[in-house]
Amino acid sequence: MPRQFRTGDQTYVRQLNRSILLQRLWVGPRLSRAELAAKTGLNKTTVSHMVDDLLSDDLVLEVGRNPSVGGRPGVLLELNRDAGWIIGCEIGVGRVSVVLADLRARVTWRQQTSFAMTAGLDSVVDSLLEFILQAKEQARLSGHRLFGVGVAVPGLVDVTAGTLVYEPNMGWRDVPLQAELAEHSGLPVLVDNDGNAAAMAERYFGVAQGVDDFAYIVANIGLGAGLVIGGHIHHGMSGFAGEAGHTTIDPNGPLCRCGNRGCWERLASQRALIERVATGRLAAGYRNRGEAITLESILREAQAGDAVVVEALHETGTYLGIGIANLVNVLNPALVAFGGSLSLAHEYLLPVAKEVVARRAMTELQRTVRIVVSPFRQDACVMGGVALVLHDLLSRPSLVPVGRPSHASAPAVRVETALRAVP
Repeated sequence: MPRQFRTGDQTYVRQLNRSILLQRLWVGPRLSRAELAAKTGLNKTTVSHMVDDLLSDDLVLEVGRNPSVGGRPGVLLELNRDAGWIIGCEIGVGRVSVVLADLRARVTWRQQTSFAMTAGLDSVVDSLLEFILQAKEQARLSGHRLFGVGVAVPGLVDVTAGTLVYEPNMGWRDVPLQAELAEHSGLPVLVDNDGNAAAMAERYFGVAQGVDDFAYIVANIGLGAGLVIGGHIHHGMSGFAGEAGHTTIDPNGPLCRCGNRGCWERLASQRALIERVATGRLAAGYRNRGEAITLESILREAQAGDAVVVEALHETGTYLGIGIANLVNVLNPALVAFGGSLSLAHEYLLPVAKEVVARRAMTELQRTVRIVVSPFRQDACVMGGVALVLHDLLSRPSLVPVGRPSHASAPAVRVETALRAVP
């Protein structure tokens, strides 16, 4: 069946113009109405009316005037970072995290809890919902409106329906997160894969600002990727692109929970690092002390110079580098960003990974790529939840962007106002 496209009715055009102005003000610097019209190509009268609406909505502030160069100086405008707050959420493998943040990702409140891998789905969702309701109350008490809830989850996500289709580590299937959380919180909810969400956070708030082609590696208990191509998240034909953690690195490697052997996730994730330490001589010492082997304890041992731990980190960094080299050869990105909880060990992992990339990636491709650690570290995914809502706020209309599959009956939108900044 051929795609349907929404026509340019007045409401749609008005939404699109609003999006263009908000995106222009997001990337800065402060601009007057006349400068906004010149930068965006919109009619001056249109810009003036739209700015009046944005001022009325408290999304934009007037912040002084341009220096006069003859004539009346223009009033400067900027996006109001305090126009409202966003609830960012992460369901990770073994943890739930929620933050309350403004439009520039300044966190004002947070909660986090861990859960056992055997915990039931209902109890995990109940914990998340309780945190969301606490955040909602915090916003009410402070007098801030809420723009919505963004949820980053590992695994395959039907973005249109807001459904977690499959998460192999916890064995969850067909979880209607968006519908359930929206019903019980009374707030708009967006759900996406953690790699995509983390990549969006990096594009808006982190090291990938202004970068149109990059890969974001999020390594927690599992490992995934968010791919930004031409300034837009690449979702693939079915919406599930970015499962780099389940590409095969060693066909005879350990069995992965997805059913494959030798997945990148099984060789370069936090779980893989812990398993390597657990097979070494340090494991008996941990057992004697009644301690669990954790990333934090591994880093303490590494800082103390323990050779077994350093070797385990080196091996993990080697496999991390092999996967990055594959991404570099396939995608030719300008940047590869490394985030998630495992990035806390970046000082041990990235030097090794970069050496591997230098040996395995094509010379012409590795010369132009930067490999860096995310400033968000273990908060990469929860900040991705914040970015999902911000992106929606700045990019409306955003029903089903061109090139992104629809799992619902909504018509596709002809114009995609996505991560690429308005010139």
